Amino acid sequence: MKNKSIAARTTFVLTCLVSLAVCLSALLAYLAYVRIQENMIDKLMETESGRLVARVTRFGGDWTKPFERDMGPSMYAWGESDRHPADSMPAELRSLPLGLHHLDQGESTWHVAVADALDGRLYVLYDSIVIRHQLRDFALALVAIVLGCSLLALLVSRSVARWLVTPLNQLTERLTRWVPSSASAVARQGNEADRLVEVFNRVQDQVDAAIADQREFSANLHHEIRTPLTVIRSDTELMLKGSVKDPEGVRLRLERIAGLVQEISQSLESTYNLAHARFEDEARVHLRSCVDDVFENLRLEAGKAGLAFVNAVQAGHEATLSRHALMTVMRNIMRNAILHAAPATLVVESTAEGLRFTDTGPGIEPSELGSVFERYFSNRRADQRGGEAAASVDQTGLGLAIAQRVCVMQSWRLEVLSPVAEGHGTCFTLAFA
Repeated sequence: MKNKSIAARTTFVLTCLVSLAVCLSALLAYLAYVRIQENMIDKLMETESGRLVARVTRFGGDWTKPFERDMGPSMYAWGESDRHPADSMPAELRSLPLGLHHLDQGESTWHVAVADALDGRLYVLYDSIVIRHQLRDFALALVAIVLGCSLLALLVSRSVARWLVTPLNQLTERLTRWVPSSASAVARQGNEADRLVEVFNRVQDQVDAAIADQREFSANLHHEIRTPLTVIRSDTELMLKGSVKDPEGVRLRLERIAGLVQEISQSLESTYNLAHARFEDEARVHLRSCVDDVFENLRLEAGKAGLAFVNAVQAGHEATLSRHALMTVMRNIMRNAILHAAPATLVVESTAEGLRFTDTGPGIEPSELGSVFERYFSNRRADQRGGEAAASVDQTGLGLAIAQRVCVMQSWRLEVLSPVAEGHGTCFTLAFA
């Protein structure tokens, strides 16, 4: 019963209550009918006994012969004295005292009235076998009524139960359309409450996922534009303070600011596309020039960390893909090298399927390889270093997670291998097919 639907349980309870009420009514009706029948027979016996006594006393004061009379269906009368006994009267009646008596005869009951008459007694007997048959028929009729009422109660209760749970089902269906799931077919097999709880759980999961996506979007946006904004601020402050005096230096810094503004614009577009799971700018892309653009944007940050860039991509290497998606992946791979491999050298070269990024840094522990694409894993690695090393690392731990997510969205493949040679170095392989 626990796993039954609310409608089924409501139907069961209502049917049981109605059936119980009908059964009690039928039982009370039967008992009342029996009581009325007995009272009616007793009253009849008293009336007939009195009528017969008054009748026989009109003809004298003594019995001159026994009185034996069949008075109708199931009713008999006898009158006798010691000198004139009634031979047809059952012998057990003679031992009865004056008054009304009920004698059980198995299938029937004798209702007997004993009264003084003349110099003897008058006996009036009513055999209730006919009444018993009527009671049996009445009981069968009551049983049929109970069964009929129970069946009607079942039909009505089902309609009432469906009506009662309709708002619950409508709410469940509305929420199901809002948060469709392949588990909905399984949920329909449970009761209405379980279905509603399951759908509410899916709604809560969707809300939690939306909140998580919003937080991830904010973190991704911060991650993507933090470095360009830092460089723009640094160059702008230098020029405002007059530290850069030669026109060529000013021009170079303004060009870099313009390039970084363009990178921020691309980062915003990439982050927006990442949040909405789409990159729609597929075109024929020169991979070597893309790598140069990323090198140029990260050159200041790489120089401070001691990471040297080497662009070994073939000059004629092209691919049809989203440039924004590619730039997002490469920026994050190179930033990861700046944060964790420097001082070292990062070489980007062509492969048959895409690009390979190989650095000469300390490498990644084999136990950590399976977790490098997890969100905030680089923060945990920094925490494990402790001391100044941990304090000097200013990053959110999202770079490789963003890169991996973009690759999944683009059906690309990003793999990592470490160490590369002699216990050092890390190699990221990006395959476009």
